[in-house]
Amino acid sequence: QPLPHQIDAVYGRLLPMQPLRFLLADDPGAGKTIMSGLYIRELILRGDLDRCLIISPGSLVEQWQDELFDKFGLSFDILSRDMVEAARTGNPFAERNKLIVRLDQLSRNEDLQAKLEATDWDLIIFDEAHKLSAHLYGEVVNETLRYKLAKVARDHARNLLLLTATPHNGNNDDFNLFLALLDPDRFEGKLRNAKIPDVSDIMRRLVKENLLTFEGKRLFPPREAV
Repeated sequence: QPLPHQIDAVYGRLLPMQPLRFLLADDPGAGKTIMSGLYIRELILRGDLDRCLIISPGSLVEQWQDELFDKFGLSFDILSRDMVEAARTGNPFAERNKLIVRLDQLSRNEDLQAKLEATDWDLIIFDEAHKLSAHLYGEVVNETLRYKLAKVARDHARNLLLLTATPHNGNNDDFNLFLALLDPDRFEGKLRNAKIPDVSDIMRRLVKENLLTFEGKRLFPPREAV
């Protein structure tokens, strides 16, 4: 049964935004996988989603597959080397409508990225999205391979959802570069110790103290500084 903050995220924030460009940055334990599954399921029921790609760290792909099937009845395949080699068209991204891919498997393989660029998706989700980092060194922006992948994926996704519990690493320049994945026109170029902009329209962050049951009870005990 979804919790209040999960229902609010999906029905109050994600579904009304068309097309979606959003950063869900709630604390660990909020159930970002659950919110993603609920969002996917609702889009399917509304006839608004046929093709969905989830890009996740390799250690989490099986967890994604299991949770989406067990809790929502959603069957996702995990991209493997055998799947790539067995693809009848040569492009597994074109042959599979619901696919989970390991982040570094894709970010380090230009051939796979070229195949991705030949396809379009109703929704692409990046888990642990803080790994999609770019950094400013003097006048030069250094984009990691993961960041470059995210830019490619963004351009082939009607809806884009980023998930992370740690959206800000303490550097405002890096944060603005991160936000540029969602809205390049708005955030690219805001460098050199730029202030953090108002991002309430494209980002939600709830800490554990904000997570409540329907009865108003805290889901997690209060944190105490030692």
